[in-house]
Amino acid sequence: MTTDELIGTNIGPYEIVGKIGRGGMAEVYKGYHRALRRPVALKFLGQTLQDNESLVLRFQREAQAIATLRHQHIVQVYDFGMVQGRPYLVLEYIEGHDLRTEMDQRRAAGKAFTLAEILTIIEQTGAALDYAHEQGVIHRDVKPGNIMLNNRGEAILGDFGLVMLRNRASQITSGETFGTPEYIAPEQAMNSRAAVPQSDIYSLGGILYELLTGHLPFEDDSPLSIALKHISEDPIPLRHYRPDLPVAVEAVIAKALAKDPAARFPTARALVAALREALQGSAAPSPRIPTPPLEDTIPPPPLAASGAPPVDTTPTTKTTFETPPPPVDAALTPPEPPARRRRKGGLWPALLVLIVLGVFAYLELTGRSTLLNVPLLAPTATLTASPTATATPTPTTTPAPTATAQPKTEPVAAPPTATATSSPTATPTARPTATPTPRPPTATPTPTPTPTTPPTPTPTPTLAPGEARTRAVDAMTMHFVPGGTFLMGAAEDDALASKDEQPQHEVTLSAFWMDETEVTTDQYKLCVAAEACTEPITRDQYDDANKGNYPMVLISWEQAAGYCAWVASVTGWDVRLPTEAEWEKAASWDPMTASKRRYPWGDEYDRARIHIGNRPVAVGSYPNNASAYGILDLAGNVFEWTGDWYDKDYYSVTDLPADPPGPESGTYRVMRGGAGAPIEKSVEYEVRTTYRTFGKPESAVRGDERPAKSATLGFRCVVSGEPLP
Repeated sequence: MTTDELIGTNIGPYEIVGKIGRGGMAEVYKGYHRALRRPVALKFLGQTLQDNESLVLRFQREAQAIATLRHQHIVQVYDFGMVQGRPYLVLEYIEGHDLRTEMDQRRAAGKAFTLAEILTIIEQTGAALDYAHEQGVIHRDVKPGNIMLNNRGEAILGDFGLVMLRNRASQITSGETFGTPEYIAPEQAMNSRAAVPQSDIYSLGGILYELLTGHLPFEDDSPLSIALKHISEDPIPLRHYRPDLPVAVEAVIAKALAKDPAARFPTARALVAALREALQGSAAPSPRIPTPPLEDTIPPPPLAASGAPPVDTTPTTKTTFETPPPPVDAALTPPEPPARRRRKGGLWPALLVLIVLGVFAYLELTGRSTLLNVPLLAPTATLTASPTATATPTPTTTPAPTATAQPKTEPVAAPPTATATSSPTATPTARPTATPTPRPPTATPTPTPTPTTPPTPTPTPTLAPGEARTRAVDAMTMHFVPGGTFLMGAAEDDALASKDEQPQHEVTLSAFWMDETEVTTDQYKLCVAAEACTEPITRDQYDDANKGNYPMVLISWEQAAGYCAWVASVTGWDVRLPTEAEWEKAASWDPMTASKRRYPWGDEYDRARIHIGNRPVAVGSYPNNASAYGILDLAGNVFEWTGDWYDKDYYSVTDLPADPPGPESGTYRVMRGGAGAPIEKSVEYEVRTTYRTFGKPESAVRGDERPAKSATLGFRCVVSGEPLP
């Protein structure tokens, strides 16, 4: 039995205590930092690869890229070093195992994932990807083997070995493994340098497809054949394997796996929001694989740098998603997979790609990959998520998560021309001029021409709740909030509610877009530079170059409203501060369950999801406090101005119009959402989605009164309307 020479040795402060595993490029060991008394994972570049200069540089690039990432769903880097010419990374040690292991074990046991588990995995992995993309990092190898499941039921994304930095030329660009064929995006399969954030979204969509069906989107014995199928074929429709799922779920998958990056979801948050909406009418698990209670899952042996399957202990979730399946019957066995549809263009593009990939594989295997080293060009703007990227979905993507999104079409009797278009005999009847009979023109009022202009199925694209767009003027990401009726105000049984939060009442709103975070200091400076906004009087944070990504604070209501007006003047959109009703809907309403949340993330107070203190932190520092629409920081950090005047009795007004603007006048403007109280019970009270407070705007100041300007008071904007120009 061979022994590992590293086990039992010390590398700096780390003692190597055991080997976890090895992959194509690296070997991973469990270590222990005795001074800090914590386990770590040490990732070494493979011994046979340490003389490959490009791979050593890639390994170092991974360390540099992810060392800057601080996210609870991304594996943390502690250290980087070299030992005997061999580079290594010191990583966070995660007790558990990877998603690939969990999927294989469940498949062997005939146990499927519940929809609740799938949503958790996709949401948490997606949050990690969205954060990385916002930092300019593209993963390029998102797959189950790189997603760890820890013993707290959390998904953690790791192995950024193929990472690419956006907007920066890379020192190494060719001779690289282009990703994992089973989950690779088409543009990345053709050219690894063409990867964009939506390439990672495509891979996440492939994982979602596999979690739901137990099958890969494309399956073949040859990795190159699989890559070619990603480029030139459409996957087998999801409902071929899962006919119990709504059609809307299939539309979500189709959009995530669109060939064109611009047709995919712009962010993982948008994907998750659309999936939640699509699953609203789904309660039945797969009829083919029984879905057991989670406690029946065979516990896998613990491994490092990974984690245990997420355990959903919420009874309501189980009753929603775990309806007992019917007995397995031979009649339920799906037919053979249909022949995959090839895309237009013939075989030449596929053959050309096959040749190119073959050359790359040959050069990599023979060690000649450095012959192809070329500077990496930054991805073009057309490949990144643009404000109109998803407004034109592909024909296979009919984003209709609700029945009302589909235009009502009466069942028209199929005309002869509709069914006979492929028949030679049908052509003369479809063209009156082709009729050889010498009848006068008056004999042509046959109804045949009318079916040629039927109500063609051109559905208006439906925006998914939480879908994201980025506006160019200040690079702010906005999330879509559909129109409709919601419940505003606190429930009668809310013991923490104040009188001005009640009674709870129905409010109808039109669709709008809300900024993902508060407007930052750097963004506000753009308005000042355009001479449309005034600088704050108190400038300690404003002049701090390290706080450009912090909420813009210490400004009055009028200054905040002036910023939104500037954005409106540049874009031509209806941009303004949110009404109090719009703010509360974005913070509290769950469109999937049509229910109200006490906090943006749910009904249970969670101190770990919010920042509390007299000084703010950077926007988006707490991604787990997102509302159902993917909007961040609606609780904690800073309070926010709204557009409404404050009236403690306003909720008692009956017969409110749609899109209520609030009271006509007042002394104070409404503020929502922050947490500056030093007492925990007060914080729990303040961060509820129905909590209201108020402050004086600039124009309301009289005599020696001062406007409400605070280091814990910021703002965000909304844009009215559904489609954006």
